[in-house]
Amino acid sequence: MATSGPVNGTLISIYKDVSGTKTKIANATSHSIDISKDMIDVTSKDSAGAKEFIAGEYGYTLNVECIFEDDSSVGASQQSFKDLAADLLAGTLLTIVLSTNVTGDEKYTGTAFFTSLSLSAPNNDKATWTGTLQGTGALTIGVNP
Repeated sequence: MATSGPVNGTLISIYKDVSGTKTKIANATSHSIDISKDMIDVTSKDSAGAKEFIAGEYGYTLNVECIFEDDSSVGASQQSFKDLAADLLAGTLLTIVLSTNVTGDEKYTGTAFFTSLSLSAPNNDKATWTGTLQGTGALTIGVNP
């Protein structure tokens, strides 16, 4: 049953498609998606002093913040920092899904590359990491089965 009312952000995750299985990024504390569309300036002398635009191409990026956990304790059911670092280093094109994974809820699916990963290990505090994915090609909006 689809989620109704305001959605608790805890439900939303970024998943990596691994051989047809949605695999969640481990220990995430925050996710975001930014979708933007280029505006093409078509202002002319006939624009009566007002700028005019038409819509151009769009793009999207996703960001994730996580608590670091060693790959050996994450296991195969989730994606670790090491898994995603290997994808970044290899230039692997990933199929990603941003979703609650609740039947009937919307999901955003596309392909993306990890463009950055940053690991922070402060003294007497938890180790964390952040990552940015750059979407390439179409982003589709669908519904979880």
